[in-house]
Amino acid sequence: MTAPTTSAAPPPAFRDASGHHYHAARLAADRRLTIAADHSAGLAAECAIKAILLDYLGSRLNDKQRPYSEDLKLDAQLNPPGGKRRKQPRTEYLHEHLPELWGQLTTLLDRRRARETGTLFLRLIGHNPFHDWNVADRYGDGTAISDADLRRHLRAAYELLAAHEQARVLGTGALA
Repeated sequence: MTAPTTSAAPPPAFRDASGHHYHAARLAADRRLTIAADHSAGLAAECAIKAILLDYLGSRLNDKQRPYSEDLKLDAQLNPPGGKRRKQPRTEYLHEHLPELWGQLTTLLDRRRARETGTLFLRLIGHNPFHDWNVADRYGDGTAISDADLRRHLRAAYELLAAHEQARVLGTGALA
C-alpha cells in the first residue's frame, strides 16, 4: 500500500485570472447584466492589483498561497500602559479585497514612486475608483450600481490590466 500523496495547490495566477474576470465583466455589461458585470470588474481589479503587488512591488505569497507585504507588516508593538503586545490585524498586511486593497497599493507605490512608477500608473492611482465598490452588491437587485459606477469600475480594471501588461512588455521590472 502506498502512502497518500498531498498535492500542493498551484500558486494563484492573478494576472490570468484578472483577464478572465475582465472579459466576463465586458460580456455581462454588453448584455446589461449590471450586477454580474460590476462584480466581475471588481474581481478583475482585485486580481490585477495582486498581480502588480506580487510582480512589481515586492509582495509575496505566504504558506497558504495568500499575498502579503512585509512592508505593511509591523513588528509587534507595545500598548501602553500595561506593556502588552498588540497583534497587528492581518488585514493590514494581507492583500485581500477592495476597496482596502487599493489603499495598500497606493501605500506601497508611494514608497517607490520616484524610482519605479511611471506616469500611466501614477495617473491611475491618483484616486480610488472602487471607493464605493462592495462585494455585497452581488446580492442586490442592481439598483445600487449606476451606469456611471459600472463604467468607472470597468475602466479602472482595464487600466490596471494595461499597466501590468505594459510593465511586463517593457521588461523593466517596474511600473514605468
